[in-house]
Amino acid sequence: MRRRNWDQLAAGVSLLLLVALAAGTWYLALQSARNDARGRPRAPAGEPDYFLDEAVFTRINVHGDPVYRISAEHLLHYPEDGTSVYRAPVLVSVDPAQPRVTVRADQGRSNADGSQTVLTGNVVLVRAPTAEEPRMTIHTEKVTIYSDTQLAQSDQAVRIERGTSVLTGVGMEFDNAARSLKVDSQVKYTWQPPQTSR
Repeated sequence: MRRRNWDQLAAGVSLLLLVALAAGTWYLALQSARNDARGRPRAPAGEPDYFLDEAVFTRINVHGDPVYRISAEHLLHYPEDGTSVYRAPVLVSVDPAQPRVTVRADQGRSNADGSQTVLTGNVVLVRAPTAEEPRMTIHTEKVTIYSDTQLAQSDQAVRIERGTSVLTGVGMEFDNAARSLKVDSQVKYTWQPPQTSR
């Protein structure tokens, strides 16, 4: 009888130790996860969390098709709002259904999902020629590119060269999908007839 009581006591103590061990393990795992989330190194406010040299990215649409490619000499990423800042960015549209458009600038900044990119400083947008339309080049100091709609907008002075003709003005909207161009104000147009072979 005495031995049986001892066995029951030993089994009870063993069970209590196992419960305590399981509870302690669960508590330590919970604390570790909390500390991990708090203890991750973060960049100070206003500081980038990473940078890349000679960066190249391709943005794809909801169907998984490439929409445009962006490259830059140098990229900084800011964790607070997810923006990326570029030095010497080059955007190239890669939609085979539309004329190829290449945009170059001194600097650029994209929002977190890459749907909006603002390019500044010596911006040059070139739409490749097609069978129906000549090459078009737009010069300005600032342009906002909306990749989802293939729009380029500027509120700055623009110079547009289409073939041998030149149009200048202030503010513009270029829609590559619709192949349309609108200039807002102070429009001046110099038309040169296309050269014909004799």
